[in-house]
Amino acid sequence: MIRLVTKSDLQQAASLVAMAYPGMQISGEEAQQTFIERLSFEIESENNLSFYGFFTEQDELLGLYKLHDLNMNVNGSIVRVWGIGTVAVHFFHKKEGIAKQLLQHFHELARQENVGIVSLYPFNTSFYQKMGYGYGPTRYQYKLKPTSFPSSGERKKVVMLSPSNEEEIVAVYNKFASMHHGMIERTWHERNLIKKKATYYAGVYEGNELVGALAYTLQPVKDSHFLHHEMNIFEWVWTKPSAFIDMCTWIHSQQDQVDRVYVRTQDESFIYQLEDPKNDSNRIIPSVYHEIGTVGTGIMYRISSIMSFVEQTNFNSLDRPDRPVTISLFVQDSFIKEQNGSYNLSYSEDCWSIEKSSISIEEVDVSIAVSDLSSWWMGCVSLEQLAQYGKVKVNNWPANQLDRWFKPTNKPVCFTSF
Repeated sequence: MIRLVTKSDLQQAASLVAMAYPGMQISGEEAQQTFIERLSFEIESENNLSFYGFFTEQDELLGLYKLHDLNMNVNGSIVRVWGIGTVAVHFFHKKEGIAKQLLQHFHELARQENVGIVSLYPFNTSFYQKMGYGYGPTRYQYKLKPTSFPSSGERKKVVMLSPSNEEEIVAVYNKFASMHHGMIERTWHERNLIKKKATYYAGVYEGNELVGALAYTLQPVKDSHFLHHEMNIFEWVWTKPSAFIDMCTWIHSQQDQVDRVYVRTQDESFIYQLEDPKNDSNRIIPSVYHEIGTVGTGIMYRISSIMSFVEQTNFNSLDRPDRPVTISLFVQDSFIKEQNGSYNLSYSEDCWSIEKSSISIEEVDVSIAVSDLSSWWMGCVSLEQLAQYGKVKVNNWPANQLDRWFKPTNKPVCFTSF
């Protein structure tokens, strides 16, 4: 049985998570008690979080997950999305299908709530791809000299912020989210991190309005003296280009104390703003490409309800056909079997609509796995690219034409972890 986790279940939950994630180092009694207090606070607070557990008939907890109810910018429209995190299975009950049942429960709840898209950060990408999750945008990590940043702005406009500026930080963050596809609005957990001063915050004002904010920490450089630091940037938002330049200039001025600045971003254009994007590895990639960073795959997206996704997004801000059209799709979805099959996706009077159809897989315009559909409709990869690699079959329509109608111009950007 899967049900909501209550306060009486938290001791079991802490033991379960300690075994499932030994890297969290909460197996000790004191660490577990701290973790229980955190879970208790999250359960009792009004927030966007819910915990669900897999229980035996004897009420033994064998698995659990955390549900995050979020608001995300999907190509200019703020829509409700769900995230799933802390998926944990009892160490002695792995390979018994518990994780699969937890995911099925999560997807069923999402469909009941008409949530069109869900997401997660995978512990195993292939495991979740088999469950219909498509790869999200890649994230780049750069390790830059402060002097790599432009210095043409006004350093003195950058001021230190504190938890008392929480509402202003949230406001500029959410405005940035409204401007960037894939961004999730500020969460309850992230507000708590501001209150707890988990990082330093620097900001730029224009008049009385905060138009840029940067969250960072400083840590000593290994095997160096106590005045030598690395700056770790966790979050960087701005609503005015001048604020970005001012903050770059402020970073540039830290060269006497900061050796390297870590920046993590999903924006491929970031390096074009820099004086010198090279890291400190001094490695060359053949023939002559200087190493500038590392790259990873993380957040994955899954369309949990094709009908709801089309209705809620209407593929806003994308090119529109100049006449009524109907595109036939065959979506392969072995995990949410109600979604497996053919669809007619029709456009008329500035509106896209979708309905199930009986057309065969051999006759459809596009045959695609739900994982690839999710990545395509979230703008992570183009249909044209998928077709070139043989991942999808496209008939009757140029793939690049379908991209103009259904693929967001920019890849998603996401700062939220869960």
